[in-house]
Amino acid sequence: MFGTRGFNAQGRHHERKGISLDGEVIQVSQHRHEVELNVVRFDFGLKYQLSQELRLEVTQPYEIRSQVAKIPDIESFEDPDERAMILRNQDIHHRNATYRGISDTDLLLGYSMHGLVGQNDMLTAKFGTTIPTGKTEDDPWILGDMGKEHLHIQFGTGTFNPIGDLRYSFPVYGGLRANASIRGKFPFYENSKSYRGSWDVTYTGGLNYRLTNWLSLQTSYLGLYQSYAYWAGEKDINTGLRFSMVSFGTTYATPYNVPLTVMLMLPLQQETLYDKDSDAFELSALVSVTALYSF
Repeated sequence: MFGTRGFNAQGRHHERKGISLDGEVIQVSQHRHEVELNVVRFDFGLKYQLSQELRLEVTQPYEIRSQVAKIPDIESFEDPDERAMILRNQDIHHRNATYRGISDTDLLLGYSMHGLVGQNDMLTAKFGTTIPTGKTEDDPWILGDMGKEHLHIQFGTGTFNPIGDLRYSFPVYGGLRANASIRGKFPFYENSKSYRGSWDVTYTGGLNYRLTNWLSLQTSYLGLYQSYAYWAGEKDINTGLRFSMVSFGTTYATPYNVPLTVMLMLPLQQETLYDKDSDAFELSALVSVTALYSF
């Protein structure tokens, strides 16, 4: 199994700190950082059928994250020394850079059951854990207060996190099927750098219509609730999120026994938990491409 996804997110926050040439943290005029993050994610997966009902799944993501940071009103500061300190402060927190790496691996054991309620329905239950293969960072809040360069972007949590996944689908009429799912990930301890990741719950509901033997259409609703993450027991205010999306897509059965699925996901609603009136997080469209090969 192979899939790729890409999305764009934009954020902004206000700063009143600057870094002088000798590294001293001093107060400067309030200014705004605008940060844009473009993410492309590749999921490489293997599924092994242990029996008619049991299946073992392993998924390894690889991500490319391009960050662009700017201070839109920098020219409004007349003092050149203050401008220089503000720009050094930006580079400490957010830099124009591209980061690449593998994320945490998913390992799941799935059980499928047919005919639970109706003759052609199917329930799939998966349970497992993440494996901490992604790169982690030191506490960015401590480093930021010390005026040291740091990174808020992490590719993993540094912990084994239990995963639960339930999916149910059933026929509606003719080639039309309905489906629903709920998935949760639950970090429950700190890593060696005092970080404990967010727990999150994702839920979906949708329809799949098979037009022909080689072409089907899908639409669905997706919601996510993500809790706060913590550094040394202190809340990370950059985390904590609610959002929902609607998706439209199609699956095409290629001549080489590799079904190809293309999805477009559009945000409907989103808000951060820390400040419900904040516009600090804005998620743009998400594109997903998935290819599945059975052997």
